[in-house]
Amino acid sequence: MSHRNFEPLAAEALTTFAEISEGATQKLATSVNISADSFASGNTLTGAQAYQNLNDIGQINREAWRELSGEPSIARLVLKAESGQELVIYITRNISINLASNKQVASYKSAIGRLAELPVGEDASIVLQGRPQVFSVIEKTSFRPGMTDNGWDSLDSQYRHVDLGVFSIDSLRSLLIARGIDAVDELDKLLEKAATENGVRAGISHQVRTAMGLRDQPILDQFQGEIFRLPLDSQLIILGPPGTGKTTTLIKRLGQKLDISNLDENERHVADVSGQNKPHASSWLMFTPSELLKHYLKEAFSREQVPASDEHIKTWTAYRSDIARNTLGILRTANGGKYTFKPEMQNLAPAVTLDPRGWYQAFSNFHDNRLKIQLKEGATIVLESAPATGKEIAQELQRLVKRLDGRVWVDIYRDLDKQEIRLKVSLDESKEITDQLLKQERNRIFNGDKEVFHRLALFLESIQQDDDEADEDAEFDEDDSETSVSSSTGDIQNAVRVYLASLRALARSRYRKRSLPKDSRAAKIVPWLGSALPPEAVLLEIGQRTSFQNGLRRFINAFRRYVTDVSSSYRLFRKETSDFKEFYCEAASNPSHLSVMELDAIVLLMLRNCRALLSQSFIDRELDAPRFEILRNLARLFRNQIMVDEATDFSMLELACMESMTTLKGRSFFACGDFNQRITHTGVRTMEQIDWVSARISAKSINLVYRQSRALNTFAGDLLRILDGDLSALGSLPKESTHEGVKPVLLERASEDEAAAWVAQRIAEVERAVKKMPTIAVLVNKEDDVKPMAERLTGYLETVNLKAVACEEGKALGEGTDVRVFSVQHIKGLEFEAVFFVGIDRCAEQNPKLFDRYLYVGATRAATYLGMVCYHGLPLKMKSLADSFDKKW
Repeated sequence: MSHRNFEPLAAEALTTFAEISEGATQKLATSVNISADSFASGNTLTGAQAYQNLNDIGQINREAWRELSGEPSIARLVLKAESGQELVIYITRNISINLASNKQVASYKSAIGRLAELPVGEDASIVLQGRPQVFSVIEKTSFRPGMTDNGWDSLDSQYRHVDLGVFSIDSLRSLLIARGIDAVDELDKLLEKAATENGVRAGISHQVRTAMGLRDQPILDQFQGEIFRLPLDSQLIILGPPGTGKTTTLIKRLGQKLDISNLDENERHVADVSGQNKPHASSWLMFTPSELLKHYLKEAFSREQVPASDEHIKTWTAYRSDIARNTLGILRTANGGKYTFKPEMQNLAPAVTLDPRGWYQAFSNFHDNRLKIQLKEGATIVLESAPATGKEIAQELQRLVKRLDGRVWVDIYRDLDKQEIRLKVSLDESKEITDQLLKQERNRIFNGDKEVFHRLALFLESIQQDDDEADEDAEFDEDDSETSVSSSTGDIQNAVRVYLASLRALARSRYRKRSLPKDSRAAKIVPWLGSALPPEAVLLEIGQRTSFQNGLRRFINAFRRYVTDVSSSYRLFRKETSDFKEFYCEAASNPSHLSVMELDAIVLLMLRNCRALLSQSFIDRELDAPRFEILRNLARLFRNQIMVDEATDFSMLELACMESMTTLKGRSFFACGDFNQRITHTGVRTMEQIDWVSARISAKSINLVYRQSRALNTFAGDLLRILDGDLSALGSLPKESTHEGVKPVLLERASEDEAAAWVAQRIAEVERAVKKMPTIAVLVNKEDDVKPMAERLTGYLETVNLKAVACEEGKALGEGTDVRVFSVQHIKGLEFEAVFFVGIDRCAEQNPKLFDRYLYVGATRAATYLGMVCYHGLPLKMKSLADSFDKKW
């Protein structure tokens, strides 16, 4: 192994690239005719590819062949088997292929692909053809292939050998055309004599960032790989400093787990059972804090050949509003709903904002207690109003409610389910008589006055009564089908419905010797009806039967209210606890308004209660029955895989909502984040808070940094120390990295024009140093500063034919060599070759609570060059770092 050079490697690799690309092109042309025979022989190491699901061939495979033709291989492995035999395997990103030359090719997602993650010199056991086999990694070369005018090439390849070490190769093709290199020269001679001119250097060279987007990492490292291949039904949060490939690991895991052929038997069972509402390949969601990061996630998914539309990558802000309005019925629409969302409202106490667990639990307990009170009152009403035929049922309900306290709801609902048919028979018998009496009264007043319901409709318009202010007991006077009629005012059908509902409420109140709630709609309509009201005897007869029905309805399909009544419970909870200063700092501006965290709490309780019901066999076996429609609708929100990027920016309630949208069988939930990078007031702060989201979530830390230079990584560590950050999350560069970098630079006591001029000068220095225009970002404190800075900076960059683009609200992306100007709040998750943070002293003044986070996040966006500008001087917290800066590069 000591007598060789890189030329044979280059020749073999480029020839193989061509063969793979040509084969993929042929497959693409004939993919419609692919059959199982195509995978029956040949390559024995492709693992997953041999079991390619033929049902998925279509468009997915055609796209895979197309991608393979343009990127033939991402790595070459030399393995030693237990027998001592050496094998050469070419690794592809997604799909494998059989070659006429019989060279071995395997997908990275297959079992053999796992070996590409191992450091050279290590071995691992993998299952091939049904039996475990051990391989040692002797040599590994990573590729970035591309077609040139002279044929295939690979730029910035990385070569690792168990004995020879680690080297970076600028271009494989340049090795073949180099002069004066004999094919039999020893590697040592090659490196000593011609390494510089042939672009071969010891160590791993830094790849300058010249395009916006998330860094492409075709092969994960060993620690990332262990996470990537965890079972489908795992729950995990990946923690680590910036630039460690956390998001990349999430994306690659998702891509691997979407392909059924990559799953083991247990995972396939989980996917099949869990994916009842959507095919497994589309049963996933990834949540991200910002639209800007969402855009770059789409690009990264595209590289992994994972179709990722807006249907799959969501911001929680948009998704929450959508499901709260259109699925859960929390937010108002033209057809119903209870609340208006007011994201700017700040009515919760600061302590609740930081940690909502106590407040949420109090709300959940209130909801449980309210439902139990409804049942207890219902049993009393049934006992008081039951006809002779209903006495036995009344006694049974009395026995049931005496055992309510201390029991969990699913047990209560299981008992009620056994009584459902008897209760409905009694209800229907009583309702038939009541309906006839009400119909007689309706016809009586209509026959006496043909315009009465038109006038009532106009009256309803004038009082503009909110249904939510109605008598709470009145909701049990009618069946769901009766209350679901359109409630639009000015409508005769609605006027008749309201008339009948008011008669029921009045009759029930008279029978039970109670007054109508003064703010209820019935209390306003009864005086309007005046002499048109029924005789007292008729009212009492209707009242007795309506009361009996009211009590029974509380026990029929009671499980629904465990989910659907959450919104109503919250309104009452807030009304009764608004004086509790531990929960609220001020009353809501309107009873129908909801703040962000309030909406999250309602969504979460609905989802969790729905999951509790769906987990019960007595519901699961009849889930297709009409009465379980609400549960089926909510279950359609569940996905086989839920992913969360930048998880520490989300609150406990938000993360719990996301976790509650995993399927019951799989509960697959993967997130990534860094507590040091939390840039929201409500974001999670500790693993204890994550544990509340789900006790099944474990944490894995990855600390190898692939973004920053050694100099900037050291500076990031210094920042964490002075800012009292979590030093356990401090990253380190791979030992073979040669990316030393330069110290950050600083300008103090500058005007805004001087700041822009200085930044422009430093940009020119960066371009000269790297000999091309890399990606550059300029960060400012707030959105109002973005456009003015871009305009000033463009004025100073015109001489070098550059311009600065205002990326307002993180939405505009710029093009090519544009210098991007962002507000620091929108920069999370991105990386650039050079970053300038302008006005850090103002940031400290204007954002004292989040300054530490903004500073750390902003500084760690840079790979090599970091510049900072103070309009006055360094913030007090940073004074000790003054010697860490130069004035220019």
